[in-house]
Amino acid sequence: MEASIILLFIILSATVALVAILAFRKKPEHPAEISGNNYAEGLNLLLAGDRSGALNKFKETVKHDSRNIDAYLKIGDIFRGFEQVEKAINVHKYLTVRKNLTKKQHNLILNSLALDYIASKEYEKALQVIDNVLEIVKDVPWAHQMKFDIYESNQNWGKAFQAYKEMMRKDNTLKSTKLAYCRVQEALKLLKNEKNKEAFTKFKEAIKIDSTYAPGYIYLADFYESEGNQSAALETLREFVDKVPAQSHLAFGRLRDILFEGGIYGEIENLYKEIIDKQPDNFVAYLALAENYEKKGELNMAIEVCEQVIERDPDNKAAQKYLVRFYHEKGQDEEALKIAIQLLEEPEKPNYQSELDLTEFTGD
Repeated sequence: MEASIILLFIILSATVALVAILAFRKKPEHPAEISGNNYAEGLNLLLAGDRSGALNKFKETVKHDSRNIDAYLKIGDIFRGFEQVEKAINVHKYLTVRKNLTKKQHNLILNSLALDYIASKEYEKALQVIDNVLEIVKDVPWAHQMKFDIYESNQNWGKAFQAYKEMMRKDNTLKSTKLAYCRVQEALKLLKNEKNKEAFTKFKEAIKIDSTYAPGYIYLADFYESEGNQSAALETLREFVDKVPAQSHLAFGRLRDILFEGGIYGEIENLYKEIIDKQPDNFVAYLALAENYEKKGELNMAIEVCEQVIERDPDNKAAQKYLVRFYHEKGQDEEALKIAIQLLEEPEKPNYQSELDLTEFTGD
């Protein structure tokens, strides 16, 4: 009897132990759970900059859950980032034929596919993808921007102009400066092809589009000069100085050259004074006037103008450098040395640009 009780106790204990083991043993993960974990890890690795690790995790993700469209998208994008563009194209093209895609997913897939074609320099195919997007939904900002970028990078300025014009219709915060930029670039390209009349029209149109766009005036003036029409060049530059006083210094060199070539030496001095009267803080005009006095041998007047600049802007290093030069030319080396030491002891502030750089006038 006692033996039976002991045996029963052992059986019950074993049963309880077995139940406990079965209860607490970890259940195998469901494929969806495995996929979700891999996807989350892939995103974290991507954020950390480990694209190779992320790629492996996203591949594991779709292995267990082929419905994860975003994982496929990221696989293709990573391939493109690794310059394996053909693989990227294959992944994203495969996604375009998937069923039951949401509008957002379809939009993202086509965005990535267009970027793939741009990366492979297949611009026509990229444009076809973009046009397909815009046929379905007219207002897709990335599609319009990408279209403009393709035309700009390929210097197709006429189409770039139209693409940006379309962007402006959708976004009233965009400025017309970019349109003027396209017209000037188009004009410069026409000039290279010796299509001078067409180029002239584009320069004029650029100014009409944006009356504050400096390159429109500067290049139009250069065009007039190349045609031997100094009076029209001078008139264009004067118009620029009046309409865009903040950038008038870009015209000073050209104005001086035209007036000197025409033998109208005194006119440039009057022009600088006129600008200073209208724009008392246009320090470049002051310094241009000082340089003009120097050429005439009127060093006292040149020094006086520089001192006026320093009175209004004590940290103006350009004026101080001119003073060093003028004092040295006058034989006042002690005064020149004193200012030069100050210049060495203090950091220099950025100076005004005196020449035109079209890359800084893109409208961005």
